[in-house]
Amino acid sequence: MPRNSVIAFGVLMAASPLAAQENPFAFTGGKVKSAYIVYDLVSNEKQPKGSSFEIGVGVDRMIVRAKYPLDLGGKKDTIGIIAVTTRDSQYTVTSMEGKRDGEVSPLMRPHLAREYAALNAAAKGRFRENLKLAIQTGGSSDAEQYITLVGDKTGSETVAGHKCDVYKAKTVTVCVMPQAPGVMLKWASKENGVDMVARKVTLNGPIPPPASVLPKGLKWRKKAVDDADFISNVWALKKQTDPEAVPAAAQAQFAVRYLATPEATTELRAMQPDPSSSDEAPEEEASEDGNSEDGN
Repeated sequence: MPRNSVIAFGVLMAASPLAAQENPFAFTGGKVKSAYIVYDLVSNEKQPKGSSFEIGVGVDRMIVRAKYPLDLGGKKDTIGIIAVTTRDSQYTVTSMEGKRDGEVSPLMRPHLAREYAALNAAAKGRFRENLKLAIQTGGSSDAEQYITLVGDKTGSETVAGHKCDVYKAKTVTVCVMPQAPGVMLKWASKENGVDMVARKVTLNGPIPPPASVLPKGLKWRKKAVDDADFISNVWALKKQTDPEAVPAAAQAQFAVRYLATPEATTELRAMQPDPSSSDEAPEEEASEDGNSEDGN
């Protein structure tokens, strides 16, 4: 699986301790207080021996460990990834050819969880529908990580002995444990060609603290918040300023409150393309003698 896909699946699933049980921005919920999941990687091609993908998640932390053997023109190596989220940041360490690279960025998701939890029931319904309209208008590269919010529920399955609800979005199908939006037992992507299926699931056990997983003495490259670009797109659309210059908390507060309003529904619906329109130019009407109207 490509490196970006590994990070996308794992890093973008931090949970807020303030999130409500049914909060689509939470990771755990209901009877699931923590989860440790070991996945099998499944594709039409045999996966290299030694490939692994594991996730440990609690209410306020998430840890991803992944390894993928590579053959670079006859030279064998392994790409390793450790992705860790804390209450307010995400850290990603990539190792290859004996070198390590570290990135750190603020998280949007905990702020979104808090702002969503503060809405009343009617506002939550408007937010969910308006967010889908906003994504159709401005696009998104990571909305499918919030599958219970943007996807359509199509049924349920049992994976690794645990029931999960199946959600489908444009390019992915995901099976999520009930009331725990981030605990994904199956992830199938049309784009990647490699699916992940839980082989072993341990619920409500201890999860290591982030400090025990991250390497010591690594120099971290700072990045802007990038775990919910559909929210940044709303800020740019309405504020007409660069969202990277704005703290994640301010973006989340503005976007959630805006998307929960009837005003947003009206504005975003007006921006949707007219399905009856066509991009094709109308053909020129021919004159009675069979030539076009300009006589050529």
